Amino acid sequence: MPSSAQPPRHPSSTAEARDDEVSLTVVGIDVGGTKTHIRGVDTTGSVSEIVVPSAEWRRGSLFSDDDNFARLSSAVHSLGVVASDTVVVAGVHGCDTDEQTMLATTRLRSLLNAEVTVVNDALLLHHATTIRPTIEMIVGTGAVISGTTATGARVTVDGYGWPLGDKGSSHALVSAALRATLDASDKGQVDQDTLFPAMLSSFDARNAAELAERSASNAGGASWGRHASVVFDQAEAGSRVACDIIDRAASELADGVAHAVRRGAVGRTVVAGGGVIVNQPGYEAAIRGHLERVLPGVELLVVRTPPVQGAVQWARELRAALAERSVVGS
Repeated sequence: MPSSAQPPRHPSSTAEARDDEVSLTVVGIDVGGTKTHIRGVDTTGSVSEIVVPSAEWRRGSLFSDDDNFARLSSAVHSLGVVASDTVVVAGVHGCDTDEQTMLATTRLRSLLNAEVTVVNDALLLHHATTIRPTIEMIVGTGAVISGTTATGARVTVDGYGWPLGDKGSSHALVSAALRATLDASDKGQVDQDTLFPAMLSSFDARNAAELAERSASNAGGASWGRHASVVFDQAEAGSRVACDIIDRAASELADGVAHAVRRGAVGRTVVAGGGVIVNQPGYEAAIRGHLERVLPGVELLVVRTPPVQGAVQWARELRAALAERSVVGS
């Protein structure tokens, strides 16, 4: 989907589907900090999907531009006919409060004229497994931990975005590495750990002043997060500083789960997803170790299927429930 153009709209996507017309039965949406994954299943069972950078439809934060929702709904329409009985589940990064999820649900429901449920993207992990209850953890460009109390109330830890939070995320790892490199430069110790010259090289900087300027001029969760592989590569190569940064981040994530449990979140399984934890087995192992330390007996389960599958599964469950209610009420 080019950033300068809207995705093509299906010719019948805004009208009621005819009895003989193929339409979408369920649509799953996973909106992450970096990319958006949309998957639809139509009445023939065919699956269609698109994956685009979130920046192609989202301008600023989710709610800073009202047209963000129009662009997102247009991407959904590009998959096929959206009928009045189409069920859409969207896990959206940036929907952290009841008010935000209600606003996003109302906007998308109006634009799509379909059954729409919007939740925080972490909740998609809950429906990616058959385990109930669970505590959800996303570790990618951003990071958030969520759970549910015995009374059904949601509990969320962190997820505050790259300037203030997202401990354990790719951005947080790079931020720590940048600070460590600048501190080492101040002390004249840049040559004492391989992480420091690797960070300079990653940002194409010759010295600390250039590193500070170049990183600050391109600050952001995704832009800094792209350098996280440097931290992991240097840890694997033996960098003590990189290993310490990764271990502290893993400890902070485990502590976040403990905070959620203390606030009433129930479940003995932490279901985790996100590009960082999925693709870094050493990081996964460190998080698992710290979880065992702070919450003995709690299991860490990393979901390696795309989170959008959780959205599709949830939409199927909701569609089945709606159909059952319709039969009972007839």
